[in-house]
Amino acid sequence: MTLPTAFAETTRFSMSSAEMRIRVLNLYRRYLRHSRNFVNNYDLDVPASQVKTKIRQEFERQRFVNDLAVQNVLYMKAQMEFQELVNFWKQQCHVMMYFEPFSSYDNTANDSFIDKFLKGAS
Repeated sequence: MTLPTAFAETTRFSMSSAEMRIRVLNLYRRYLRHSRNFVNNYDLDVPASQVKTKIRQEFERQRFVNDLAVQNVLYMKAQMEFQELVNFWKQQCHVMMYFEPFSSYDNTANDSFIDKFLKGAS
């Protein structure tokens, strides 16, 4: 059983890039350590190695953000996401959305009316 406050973290801002780097690396390691639990808890159809790859991609996507205030916000969002995942506050469909290609979100431009209707798009 997981206590909801077990992975909670108080909101605090990093005052230097070095401090932020340490916090981000620690959060990244926590994500990787729990990747197998994510697969098991959410009954995902993907192997843990693919989950680890996706975690890496999500962290790499924000790698070149240089503004410390933006880094702090991104860190807090990632921390909240981690707590929601670990405490099983999400459903499987929410977790699987990370594994959908971004092109599938806006593929309605070339679809016919029937295709859009069947997909539920307006």
